[in-house]
Amino acid sequence: MKKALLALPILALISLLVSGYLFAPKDQDLITAALRDSTAAAAKGEPSDVLRYLSKSFTYGGEATSTYDISKVIHNAKPKITIIETKANIQGENATVQTPVDVQLNYMGLDINQTIPKVTIELKKETGFKWLFVPEPRWRVVSVSAESLPNY
Repeated sequence: MKKALLALPILALISLLVSGYLFAPKDQDLITAALRDSTAAAAKGEPSDVLRYLSKSFTYGGEATSTYDISKVIHNAKPKITIIETKANIQGENATVQTPVDVQLNYMGLDINQTIPKVTIELKKETGFKWLFVPEPRWRVVSVSAESLPNY
């Protein structure tokens, strides 16, 4: 009887882990959600929600950028960023999105309202945790580059 009571929580945990893997969203859906959620958070001026989608090795225009600088721009400018195409070229743990991007913001008295024709967004699949112990794949932005990125 005691073995059955002990086995029940273990079976429940195993079934939870297995169902998490079997019914996990597709990579393209996770990438689309990450881009959508991070741009929505930026428009609201919520840097913490944007930073959770950025990799620790994030670069902007080929240069490392501090999270403090990113937070400051997002909080003050509340940029409205529209990523036109979110279809990613996925290769293993890495993905690339090439898309036009509309950017609208007012930062330090400078109004920016432009479409950047070809932006390359590189993402990397990293492991996060759901419910503290269930591994969950997450796509994070590693770099953003384009031929003519604005200097914020």
